[in-house]
Amino acid sequence: MNIELTRDINMVGACLTVANDTNNQPVWKGRPPADFEADITQLGADYDAVMAKDAAADGASGGAGDAKSQAKTALENAAFILARALCNHYTKTGDLNNLGKVNFTKTNIVRLRNQDLLDQSTAIRDLGTAALTDPGAAGRGITAANIATLTNAINAFKAVMNSPRGQIVNRSTLKKEVATDVAALVSDVTSMDDLVMQFAGTDAGNRFVEAWKKARMIVDTGGGHGNGEAPAGATPGTK
Repeated sequence: MNIELTRDINMVGACLTVANDTNNQPVWKGRPPADFEADITQLGADYDAVMAKDAAADGASGGAGDAKSQAKTALENAAFILARALCNHYTKTGDLNNLGKVNFTKTNIVRLRNQDLLDQSTAIRDLGTAALTDPGAAGRGITAANIATLTNAINAFKAVMNSPRGQIVNRSTLKKEVATDVAALVSDVTSMDDLVMQFAGTDAGNRFVEAWKKARMIVDTGGGHGNGEAPAGATPGTK
């Protein structure tokens, strides 16, 4: 992605991270305005799809074989990073049962065949998600960002895993689709701003609203807002 698209997709990812933070979910889950819950769920699915398409586009210049190789390498790296963070966590908490499920070397992971790699990476991701709120987990690398990176890598690898090596993918076409899809994501987030504001009024709600505003600051004036203005409380051009 170019700088502008990267900025926009980072903003969307930041908003998803804020909304899905365990401290913020009680503010909006099952609470009015109900459209926000449906919209944030759809936004997450659309975000994953765009990231998977962009990963496929990055490897498309040499055909599906190159795309698959790049997606596999990205998945191996993301799975290894989270696996080692979990190893550190389970060692310090004395959870030997789960330790055995993630105690892999990089070589162990690289040697996995496609479906086995996908299955093992998914298991690592799920264990990371379960441990996310454990005391001390963040300090050991079990973070929403690392989990999101692995999730995106899983989705990207799924998208190209079964592609024939001789199939040529049109990189230019895919990149144009990615640009269109990212613009749609930004538009979706912009339309959610008014819904988010309605959660203010309680301490938890106010914290959520402020965190959402900060996530939206990644987009500067004219950078994706339909009205050409930064969100309320944002300073144009700041991050």
